[in-house]
Amino acid sequence: MAKTLLTQPSIFEPYGHSDLYALDNLYFSPLKEKEVWDFSRIREFSPLNLGFIFARAELGLRNGNLEIETSGLSPNFKKGICLTQGWEDAPGIRFDAFLPQVMGSEYNFFYKRLEEEDRHSIFSEFFEGEGFSLQGKWKDRNFLLLFSRSNSKDRNLPSILKKVSEFNSENQVRGNFFLRTEKQSYLNFLKPKESFGPLFLQEKKLEQDPFLFLSLDY
Repeated sequence: MAKTLLTQPSIFEPYGHSDLYALDNLYFSPLKEKEVWDFSRIREFSPLNLGFIFARAELGLRNGNLEIETSGLSPNFKKGICLTQGWEDAPGIRFDAFLPQVMGSEYNFFYKRLEEEDRHSIFSEFFEGEGFSLQGKWKDRNFLLLFSRSNSKDRNLPSILKKVSEFNSENQVRGNFFLRTEKQSYLNFLKPKESFGPLFLQEKKLEQDPFLFLSLDY
């Protein structure tokens, strides 16, 4: 009699800090057949962790319709999700918690599918096709996260970096700009009065299908 082997889930444990390279190494690591993401170590809501897990779920859809399951969401993290308009439209992820719809409150974040975007955001020309945008403000910081399941040959990375330089010069902001493809990551620390500071580049193993991910925090 043949034995049926049950696939044990791979457990991932995100953390609360905002080290972009650490988040990159965790969320863009090789996909597993069955994944459970235990968020119990994150007590406060983290827009970066939410954006990265949405991106991970999008990549899973391209690799055998993998659905990510979350657990251990703190009350504060649940509240942050509920204050994100449109989070229910995020595919490939299942929150193992009751997330009530917020009534009569202003939303802090807005989740939109790229397919339904109005194409007027600052980086919209570089993000097309299937994907999402996550934008809003949390604790006096602005966040813009974009993900596109795009074809490498259609991208123009120098033009994206030029747009970042223009944005920084015009707005005099301080923060982080992180750009990730399936092959490289680019990190730039935005500073006022600098059109474009040092750019940190890391080469990555080719472990994912083509994609483009941007995180702008300022």
